[in-house]
Amino acid sequence: MSELVTIIEQRNQIVNNMDQDRQRDEEEDKLMEAMLKKKDFHKEPEAEPQQKKKGGKFKPIKVLKRLSHKGEPSKSPRKEKKSP
Repeated sequence: MSELVTIIEQRNQIVNNMDQDRQRDEEEDKLMEAMLKKKDFHKEPEAEPQQKKKGGKFKPIKVLKRLSHKGEPSKSPRKEKKSP
């Protein structure tokens, strides 16, 4: 009989420990969720300027093409003035 009581007490202790772990996990989950919401709140305003900057992307190839054409006067689309 005493063996059964000991086993039941051990089982109760295990169940209590598992319950405490579950409660701790729930509290941690709530804290993590609150932290994520707080960080997401701060990220949203920062996302807008990044989207606006995408339109003015720097393209070095275009710059190089323009620079290479400046030195070639014969291929210029502008009409050159002739001196009399």
